[in-house]
Amino acid sequence: MGEALFERWAYRDEKLTMRWDPQDDRRYALMDRDPTATDNRSTTVWMANLLAYRALALFPCAQGGNRLLQACWSGLEQPEAFTWPIWDQPLAISTIRSLLWHPAFGQQDVTPYRSALRAMGVRAVYRSLRIAVGSRRNQKINFTPAQAI
Repeated sequence: MGEALFERWAYRDEKLTMRWDPQDDRRYALMDRDPTATDNRSTTVWMANLLAYRALALFPCAQGGNRLLQACWSGLEQPEAFTWPIWDQPLAISTIRSLLWHPAFGQQDVTPYRSALRAMGVRAVYRSLRIAVGSRRNQKINFTPAQAI
């Protein structure tokens, strides 16, 4: 766990991925060789995936009219994007859950919310786009590398 949280990741766990790491996007166009070759196995940091999975409890969903609303996800009028805060002080779980529902994280532009977020201890905001790779039966969902916004 310490390695996943505090050290540079060493991708050595095979086939144990949730495809939440942009490095899991293994398309031919992004690689110098066949991503399905037996000598080119997909590796990940399993503990990072496990920690991310456990954190899903902090991202509740709620019914909003005829659709499901999710903390930190963009609205319907923009590309599917996951936007999250980085804060600089320890926070209680209930505070984190509340912070993740802040309206800024569902907006394309977080600029109008910056001073309010700073007052809550948020020092940075990142965004990653959810992308579909492949078609039909072979379609997989990946995330783009995070960008500070």
